[in-house]
Amino acid sequence: MSKLPGANLEFVREDDFVEYYIFPKLAQQKDSSEEELRQQLEQVRKDCMEIVEMKVKERSYIWHKDQFQLQLRTGSAEERLLNEEDNHEDEGEEEQEAALPPHLHGVTHYGDNIGDEWFIVYLLSELTAARADWIARVCDADGEFLLIEAADVLPDWASPETCEQRVYIMNGQLQLIQNSTNSSQQKRLSMATAVHRIHLNPTLYRCSQDIQNCIDARCREFQAAKQHAAIHRQIVQLPQNAAQLLKQRPALVASAVRAFCERDSLDTKALRSMRYFPPESQRIRTNVAFTRCLYAMLMHSQYTPERRLGWKLTDAVAQPEIYKEQLLGVKLASGLEILASQAKQSSEELEEQSPAWRAYLRSLQKKGYFRDNLEGSAEYVRLLNTAKQYFKGNQQRFRTAPLVGAEIVELLLHTGEGNAAEQLRDEENNLLPSDADDWLNISAEELDAMLQQRYGPQKLYNPNGDVNAAEFTKQLSQFLDRQSNFEGIETKEEAAAAELDSDDDEPAEPASAASTSCSSSNSRVKKNPSMRKACQQRNSLIQSEEQDSTHVRNFLDFVIPEDNWDSNSEMSDYADEDDIERNFDALSSASGMGPDSYRLDRNIKAYMEQMDRELSQTTIGKSFQASGNANANVNSSQRSANEDDFDDIEDFEPININVNTLRNMMDSYKSQMGGAGPVSNLFTAMGVGMSAAAASEKKDEELSESAV
Repeated sequence: MSKLPGANLEFVREDDFVEYYIFPKLAQQKDSSEEELRQQLEQVRKDCMEIVEMKVKERSYIWHKDQFQLQLRTGSAEERLLNEEDNHEDEGEEEQEAALPPHLHGVTHYGDNIGDEWFIVYLLSELTAARADWIARVCDADGEFLLIEAADVLPDWASPETCEQRVYIMNGQLQLIQNSTNSSQQKRLSMATAVHRIHLNPTLYRCSQDIQNCIDARCREFQAAKQHAAIHRQIVQLPQNAAQLLKQRPALVASAVRAFCERDSLDTKALRSMRYFPPESQRIRTNVAFTRCLYAMLMHSQYTPERRLGWKLTDAVAQPEIYKEQLLGVKLASGLEILASQAKQSSEELEEQSPAWRAYLRSLQKKGYFRDNLEGSAEYVRLLNTAKQYFKGNQQRFRTAPLVGAEIVELLLHTGEGNAAEQLRDEENNLLPSDADDWLNISAEELDAMLQQRYGPQKLYNPNGDVNAAEFTKQLSQFLDRQSNFEGIETKEEAAAAELDSDDDEPAEPASAASTSCSSSNSRVKKNPSMRKACQQRNSLIQSEEQDSTHVRNFLDFVIPEDNWDSNSEMSDYADEDDIERNFDALSSASGMGPDSYRLDRNIKAYMEQMDRELSQTTIGKSFQASGNANANVNSSQRSANEDDFDDIEDFEPININVNTLRNMMDSYKSQMGGAGPVSNLFTAMGVGMSAAAASEKKDEELSESAV
């Protein structure tokens, strides 16, 4: 798949392509000649295309860019060279595994309509369901996009690296191949090996029902055998020959819309002459079927027809519907004109002087396609002619503008034949009304609902609900304690698995090495002896009992300076290195066993209560919400001991951390007014979210610890 964006043969230049394979189970592949394999594959291709054409016709489906098409691949060495398939493996055994069995291959560009990609997934599911021995694979520029759709329900081992070339469809069900426990999950599995494994045991690798439900939900819109919901019918006024053209080839509307919306300065010159669809010709009202994507593109493409060319439109204010029909007809006729003007390039560019052919020929020579044959010899000429035919066939796979333009010019030569014009005039009196296009405009609430349904969090915190403030802050603290990397937040299960893997792969680190691990970065702790001591104490405490280590770890990063009321600068206490050193000494003495084991804990608690009393009457202190029932928990002896120092503070109430945290979060959420911001991004990463009621104005006193 990686060869496609830069290949000379496929000339896939965009990322809007989907690539698919069908591996049929052929009879006696080893003993069959290449011609016999081609005959079997051709029969399989005909069977596939019959089913596909029936599904497309039933749903009146319109392809946005390229249609579903299949090419034969026998897997011979000469064909792999012609198709520019390289084996970049290091070992000969892996090169042999990379050779694919005989199969059908296709590439489709879907442009701006991602629905084409999922319609192909639906078609492949139907094809494999019709023939239980067929195996299909589909991928795009993003890789295994089927797993991206089911990312929320994938197994733990699944990742972009471990799932490459491991996703297949058989009997209409998704298959995901997992490596055995004694082999590396990172090793890329060849498609030939994967197909062989699935053929041996079709039910072993079937995905879970949750994964299958995600894929089925995305393809559900295509399952009904009726006109697709994305088809939009509109009355359009077109020149008579353009109306006849779209009547014979309804699929040309997609090429016409894309040509008009993607026009450049050279295309604009063709619109000044309108050689093939002159404005002065008779115009006919007719029904034209669009996809919603094509209709939206055409409606929002700004264009003002030039009156001097003969485009006469009614007043847009007086008759808006008639004006819309005429303007859409002008745009469609202009798109067809652009395509027809490019038809002259359809045949000449495939000759030997074309840059694409010369690049392809150089690629074949570099790969040794001509072997040691002299240029001009009979074998060389045969190989060269084979390469030319193969190149032309691949160039014509995709509906490029020159090829579509050649088709339009050919059809225009026969538009006067028969009674097609009379039929169009008869139908003009019995046209179906245009479909409503109010789906083009959606409100902000509808957009939010769509995004919430598709990408929103699964849990909602409603201000009028049952969520407890303490529970909310607990979840927030647990989230902030998690580790993160470039792949996102690491859950506890992933961290435990990673630790288990590291224990299995590496020997246990000795205590001496652990004690020096923190000080190995001399550039960061060299000039700070207190930091070195903190690292040493932290690593030594990890080896102690869980209760003691947890008790001391809470204070390792919280250093309180000694009281120095005579200091001239309040910040000097925090900058004094000796004070920090003494605090760590006090911490060491308090961590030992004995009657003074928790002396530091009591001192810090008293210190914090004293600080709260001091700050309670300041502007910052009054901004917090106090806990009404907290006074009963305050020790009366501690309060009386502090009355001498804080005589001016009365009725002190400790703050409620849970309620204040939640209140600040909600205030920040309201200030975002529904837009992206710190709180909404944090909630998204946590997997939670606020409902719409959270954005409404509520008084602070309505917030309590029992109702969030």
